[in-house]
Formats: sequence, structure tokens, C-alpha cells
Amino acid sequence: MTAGWIAASESTDDEKGRSMRKGISTLALLTISMLAVVRMALAQDPSIARLVHFSAPPASRVQIEDAIKKQMDWRREQGDSWRWLTWEYASGEVPRYCVATFGHDWADFDAMPLAGRAEEAGGGLASTLSALPPVVQYFEHLAEVSDYGSPTNTPTVAEISLYQLHYGKQAQFYAALREFHAALSRVGGVNRYEWFELRSGGETPQFLLLLPRANWAAFDVRTDALRDALEQALGKRKAARVFEQFTAAVRLHVRCAVRLRPDLSLLPAAGDSRP
Repeated sequence: MTAGWIAASESTDDEKGRSMRKGISTLALLTISMLAVVRMALAQDPSIARLVHFSAPPASRVQIEDAIKKQMDWRREQGDSWRWLTWEYASGEVPRYCVATFGHDWADFDAMPLAGRAEEAGGGLASTLSALPPVVQYFEHLAEVSDYGSPTNTPTVAEISLYQLHYGKQAQFYAALREFHAALSRVGGVNRYEWFELRSGGETPQFLLLLPRANWAAFDVRTDALRDALEQALGKRKAARVFEQFTAAVRLHVRCAVRLRPDLSLLPAAGDSRP
């Protein structure tokens, strides 16, 4: 009798455990879905960016740059109305390049001009020279938690931070970003920063932070400057809680520097401050 009662209890516990895990998974998926819907409702401007990454063998740097330049020339000849920026990585694995176009609706890619696929058309010379297969990614610009600041030109140098999150931590991470943004807006005087979320083309959940820099000297920033600003706006205890909320969601953080290559780009009109 006792053994039967124990077995029945264990079976009941197992069912409760499975039910609880299922409930947690459902809640996590519901939270993620609701967060995506809210962000879509808040997004008023075209917010999708397409990035194509190339990595060249050191001996092929000149050839791959020439190939990218020819692709941009071909876009001009085809009357491509999209703007294309080429960023060269200045730290991490080099030589490496990123050809990007920003500010699109998803529907734009249904009618994407042939010139927009220069990496694939005309033999795709840059693709054949790349040490690894080119990586195509689509990111969504998160205007709600970004600040364009006051610059009026496309940044020529920038710091890129990639944040790979633990699965199911998007809501926690995004809530911390909203706290950061609100606090920094109250303090004022903070440099431009822009957040993007990976939508397709890599491991998710993943976020990208773009920090434009005026020059290399501008990289010399105290690492605790952000914490100081948050403590000023929120107080030490709440600032520490928000930092913990942010860092606990992150599984991997990678930082690198990039510089704009105007000679390999199809630049936007003067005064356009977007990337």
C-alpha cells in the first residue's frame, strides 16, 4: 500500500513538473510574441537593414576591395536608388568587410532591384574571393531604445557590440534597454547609440549596438561612464539592479571597431544622419 502511494505520488509530481515546464515554455513564447508585436506597433519608419559580410584572405585584400568597388559602380550604372555602405573591420579578424543597406520595409525586398543583389549577380566576384561563404543578415532597428544624437552625417568610425542572449531572455534584456534609454534621456549629453535586433541570418536572440565615434581618439571613453550616468538618473541601487538585469540575459558579448569606406560605398545624400 505504501509503495503504491509513493509510486502514485511520484507520478503526480512528474505530471506536475511537466505541466509546469510546459506552462513556463508557453509563457516565454507568449512574452516574446507580445514583445515583437509591441515593437512592430511602435515602429513608424522603415527599420530593416540588410548586411552582407565578407572575409578575405590577407593576400586578396586588394582584389576583394576592387570587386566591391565594381559592384558599387554597377549599382550606379543600373540607377539603384538604394544607399549602400561598406564598412571595413578594424579589429578582430581582418581583412573583413560588411556591405549594408538601411531603412527598409520588409516588402522592399520583394521588389529588390537586381543591382541590390550585386553580391550574387554578375558572377559575384566578391563572393568568390571571400575566404568563407558570405553571410547575409537582416536586422531590425529599434528606434524606441536608440538615440540618433545630433550628428548630421553618416559616421566614419564606429564601435560595434554584439550581444548573444540566453534563450527566452529577450523580454528581460529589452526591458533593461528601455530603462537605459529612459535614464540616459533624462541625464542628457550622451553620445549617439543605436540598437538593432537580428531577425534572420544567424543565431538568435542576438542584438547589435552601434556607437558612432568622431575619430579614434573618441574610443578613449571610461568604462564606467555609462554606470555613472545611470546612477545619476536612477540612484545607485536601481542602477545596479538594471545592470544586473542586463548582464544576466547575455550569454556572449563581442566588440569590434569598423570604419566607413566611402570609396567602396554608394553614399546617402548629405545631411542624412542614419548609418
